[in-house]
Order: sequence, then structure tokens, then C-alpha cells
Amino acid sequence: MKYSLIIPIYNEVETLPLLLKKIKKLNKNIEIIIVDDGSNDGSEILLMEPEGLIIIQNESNLGKGLSVKKGVDSATSQNIILIDGDLEIDIENIPRLINVFEKDKLDVLTGIRWKKIDLKRFDINIFGNYLINALFNFMFNSNFSDVLCCVKIINRNQFKSLSIESNGFNVEVETMAKIKLKNLNIEEVKVDYKRRTTKQGKKLKLTDSVSIISTIVKMRFLMSKF
Repeated sequence: MKYSLIIPIYNEVETLPLLLKKIKKLNKNIEIIIVDDGSNDGSEILLMEPEGLIIIQNESNLGKGLSVKKGVDSATSQNIILIDGDLEIDIENIPRLINVFEKDKLDVLTGIRWKKIDLKRFDINIFGNYLINALFNFMFNSNFSDVLCCVKIINRNQFKSLSIESNGFNVEVETMAKIKLKNLNIEEVKVDYKRRTTKQGKKLKLTDSVSIISTIVKMRFLMSKF
């Protein structure tokens, strides 16, 4: 099978050199597409140098979801791999995830950052993930462990058939909702994860949860024709 790896980034000048170094270790047959979502911190300059990569430059910050869709439109391989470029989830997970995807003959593979959220140690981000995941599972009668995880492997045409509308961080829950509604064969696989702080460059904000929750509700009540 052939794969296109799609990596949306925004203002990742600190992590980008290591990201590019790790990309070089991947199988040469994997098409690499980096979508720079209007960076203005020097990331856009670093992306002028690499050879053998497809670089898409958004003129302004248009959102993660829109960047993912632009990457998918540019992909030429049978399957796509989605992962963020912030290295919270290590690129080195990819060969192992591809092996599982092919061995288990899946429609979709999605990463999970934890198998069970530990609420004994209160953290606003952990608690927020727990609430969003619980709401999603309640709305869709599912038992997913981590609907906000950015890592996915899916057939390119299958992804395009989902007709994703979200342009922001809510792209994750819209994608998962439509995968569930289409009853695709999906498997969750644990990935190595190290969460960043806002000071370290984490982009997801508490205010994004409003859009994410409203998308979950919208998908549940407006997708009867899907």
C-alpha cells in the first residue's frame, strides 16, 4: 500500500527542525505533505529548504481542518496518514501504525493518547478531554477512548467521502462522528504522547471546546441523511 503523510503546522519554528529530521527516517515511498497554515514565526522560512517534500503555504491562518483538507486534495497515494506537526505524538510511531492498519485490514486506524484518563490528578486539559469524549460517546452510543487524537490512517477516497466541513480543531470530532455513522471498521491504537504547555506552543485553547462541543451536537442531530 502507498501512503501520503499530511502534517498541518502553524508557528512551529522550535519543533520544525526535529520534525524534518524525523521525517527523513521514514520509508522513502511515503509521500510527505506539510501544510503551513500561515506561520509568521520563521517556520515558513525553514520550509523553503527541504527537498523531496510537498509544501503547501496558506497565505493566512485558515485553521487546522481546512489545512488537512488541502493536504488531502494534494495527496496522490491510496491511503492518507494524518498527524500534527507539534511532535506531541512522535512521528516514529508511524511505521508501527501502518503495520497494524495493514495486518488488521482496517478501514480506519485512529491513535489514542491514553487508554483511560486518570481524573485523580486534576488538570483542566485532562478534564476537558474526558468531558468531550464522554459527551461524544453518549451522543453516538460509542466507546471511543480519545476522539480528539490527531492521528489517523484512512483510505484517501474514504476520507473524501466524509465531506468534512470543519475548518478548525473541531475537524477531529466531525471526522470521528462520520466514521461512526458510516460504521467503518476502526481500531484504536496507543501512541507515544507528550503534551506540551501553552508556553511550549500548544495551540488548542479552552475556547476551542465550544466549537468542538457544538460540532458533536450538530453531527448527532443533523446527520440523519448522512
